Amino acid sequence: MINSRRLLLLIPAIILFLVIMQLYPNYLWFDSFGLSSIWLKEIQSKLLVFGLAFGIAVIWISAHVKIASRNCKQTTTDQSTRIQTGIPFLDEFISQLQANFAQSQLSKLSKTAYNALKIIAVIVLSLFLALIAKGQWDTIILYLNQTPFGSIDPIFNRDISFYLFSIPFLNAIQNWGLTLSIISLLVSLFLYLSENLIPALFTRKKIGKGIQYHVLFLVGTILILIGCGTWLDRFDLLMGTSGVVNGMGYTDHHIRLPLISILAIGYAILGALIWLWALLPLKRIPVFMGIGLLIIQLLGTSIIPGLIQNYIVQPNEIVKEKPYITHNINFTRQAYGLHKITDEQFPVSNTLTLADIQAESLTMSNIRLWNREPLQQTLSQLQEIRLYYEFGNIDVDRYMINGQLQQVMLSPRELDITQLTSQAQTWTNQHLVYTHGYGLCMSPVNEVSKEGLPKLYIKDLPPTSPHIPITRPELYFGEKANNYIIVNTDQEEFDYPKGDTNVYTHYKGKGGIQLDGLLKRLLFAFKFSDMKLLVSSLINGESRLLYDRDITQIVRKITPFIAIDNDPYMIVTDAGRLVWMLDGYTFSSHFPYSEPFNRRLNYIKNAVKITIDAYDGTVNYYVADPNDPIINAYAEFYTDLFNPLSDMPNDLRNHIRYPKDLFSVQSYMYQTYHMTDPQVFYNREDLWAIPSETYEQSEQVMQPYHMVSRLPGDSKESFLLMLPFTPTNKNNMIAWMSAKCDPDEYGEIKVYKFPKERTIYGPMQIESRIDQDTTISQKLTLWGQMGSRVIRGNLMVIPIRDSLVYVEPIYLQATQSKFPELKRVIFSYGDKVVMADTLDNAIKSVFQGIDNDRIKTQAITGTNTTLPVSKNRVKQLYDAFKSHPTLDWTQFGKLMNTLDQFLNDN
Repeated sequence: MINSRRLLLLIPAIILFLVIMQLYPNYLWFDSFGLSSIWLKEIQSKLLVFGLAFGIAVIWISAHVKIASRNCKQTTTDQSTRIQTGIPFLDEFISQLQANFAQSQLSKLSKTAYNALKIIAVIVLSLFLALIAKGQWDTIILYLNQTPFGSIDPIFNRDISFYLFSIPFLNAIQNWGLTLSIISLLVSLFLYLSENLIPALFTRKKIGKGIQYHVLFLVGTILILIGCGTWLDRFDLLMGTSGVVNGMGYTDHHIRLPLISILAIGYAILGALIWLWALLPLKRIPVFMGIGLLIIQLLGTSIIPGLIQNYIVQPNEIVKEKPYITHNINFTRQAYGLHKITDEQFPVSNTLTLADIQAESLTMSNIRLWNREPLQQTLSQLQEIRLYYEFGNIDVDRYMINGQLQQVMLSPRELDITQLTSQAQTWTNQHLVYTHGYGLCMSPVNEVSKEGLPKLYIKDLPPTSPHIPITRPELYFGEKANNYIIVNTDQEEFDYPKGDTNVYTHYKGKGGIQLDGLLKRLLFAFKFSDMKLLVSSLINGESRLLYDRDITQIVRKITPFIAIDNDPYMIVTDAGRLVWMLDGYTFSSHFPYSEPFNRRLNYIKNAVKITIDAYDGTVNYYVADPNDPIINAYAEFYTDLFNPLSDMPNDLRNHIRYPKDLFSVQSYMYQTYHMTDPQVFYNREDLWAIPSETYEQSEQVMQPYHMVSRLPGDSKESFLLMLPFTPTNKNNMIAWMSAKCDPDEYGEIKVYKFPKERTIYGPMQIESRIDQDTTISQKLTLWGQMGSRVIRGNLMVIPIRDSLVYVEPIYLQATQSKFPELKRVIFSYGDKVVMADTLDNAIKSVFQGIDNDRIKTQAITGTNTTLPVSKNRVKQLYDAFKSHPTLDWTQFGKLMNTLDQFLNDN
């Protein structure tokens, strides 16, 4: 039987073992990315915070336990000499409480056990408080490394950094101290209760003075800390929601702020009076003061401000609230970067000619005809090749192809081992053989084969491309890398399929954890609850373990304080390697006067760009916004982690994009906060909305989309992110917003406003005109009834010089399969809406007045004669066929088949 001394030694040993089993794998994981120093610095600082908080808590709680124990020894009471309060119902309650405690098992404990219980209680409570402090580690780091924001709030005249860094830290300290004091009070009361000494609190006899002083000291401390917290609450008014806008309003400023200040000072004074209770000539002063503070609390937080708001502010609200509306506008625009947005007038003259369209050839050749969902389904049918491959999200980017900027869509071919057959779901296959995805597909956004399928710049296994070579196509790190794998084993890894056989490989990268000892194998066998990792004979000293390979999980483990954009994307470097790019955000909910987004944050910046090599997992962080004080504070702490954006290699930097999530947040806030005049803002005279579009067969809110275009006043085309706006509750378009993505102009956001005196068609108005066009709607309806599903793609608004054109792709998909094909393109300009088999033909139909149903010009084989074909010229074409001198029956048959198909299609 294990004696108590051995048990006391065994428990810490077990705890130490569990800590090592938790921490050491994390150290090895960070070390595999070359970031062990980052992990060690973080662990050391967290342990410092934990140890400091634990030490303070142990000393404080132990001191009060000792004081209480000493008071218990000095104060003797029994049933005959019990201290009485003089209040009958209270005496009866205390008497019953003592009787119940006397009958409990706790009161029957031996003195040794009781002392041991006190020690254990002190340690457990101190550990609890230390864990609370450790949870505020990042708040402490930001406070200690804060940098000025450079903007002053108009009420307290403090730099914004005070609210981002100091207020959260001071609140954390106050809450922690208050929790510590309350716990100490409860522990002391429990000890007094255990010795039947609670009545001593209410006696006037000398015998209970020590107990009274002790409890009153703790109560006074709690009241002083409440006063400190109330004082900090004054600053929370700048984030309040009681006025017409977020932030401090007229009533907050003139009523709540003074009353909260009075309460804060009052609670601190009351706490000091409680401390000095024994010296007070009038013992009732603290009682009356406490009652007065409760009355002020009740009246000052709700009743009086409500009366002022209803009867003084609201009758003349715009006059009273105007300065505070101005503060809200200015600080909200700062918090979301809206103050950097410039606006210009866009005349929409609609004077385009075909020559103008042809002159903007780069823009027109980059109009995106493929949407993400149809392209993903098509790639799945054409290029997944094996059932265990899967194309995830489709990304949009741009590359230089043959010396010209080309917008492309690409998707990596990742491995999904859950798609293996049940017979193949062996441990060896899951962890040693099927280890990585392979290659990607890339297609231009605008090119379509005659079958309605995308043209592929990069395709097949191994990847082939006439434009962009791929030298390292393996994907060991990705969006779908969810299981652990072991590479460099005695078992070859599956690389890619080739005909009826497979090609195998061995990992040559530096990623992962080398399993060069039995201890590491035992450690990870325990971590993954998988003994095969320990006993497998296929694992050798050169084998490497890769786990937590999901790219978003990697970033969250390294920097949990950074939020990740929902759209990571892949880049093919000049050297042919595949690298993931992720956008990271810093955020806060403590920016004064700023309107919250989704009720959670009121400040956000795209602070960092993160790259992760898909083969070896190399991670790099680049500061994208050096003016963001939050990322600067973290960079002060993580001195070896963050690099300037200028250090990013050019072949990666040329592919940075303005993040879509941030653009969506900014466009959402800009709907209201483009109004900078307080009167206009108060009346909501010019509210905007993000328009809807018809996608497939239903209505949905438009999402930002990428495009290549030359903005008004620019000398060259740029890669842009764009979104139109409409007035609230109306469908006409009033403006559009664009953000530049190219490195030399990155982050430049402009809003182009349209003339308000005439109607500019919005997306839903164009969709309605498509539905009302009898020729187009009849065809779409007919196709949808012939075993096919019509998919209406995203409608894009495209600025060309001083005009706007609208493009919407139409896909057909058999109802029995998911294999959509691009069959038609709808083009609209001015009052014209046409649908044709290609974008070029649709444009020519608009600008040359050609029949909406025309098909491509067909050339008669063996001649130089070209005959344009359309319905109203079928007879003329037929006569030309019959009378042509060199036409033979084979040529005649082919052309008749073409005519038949044309007539059937139309």
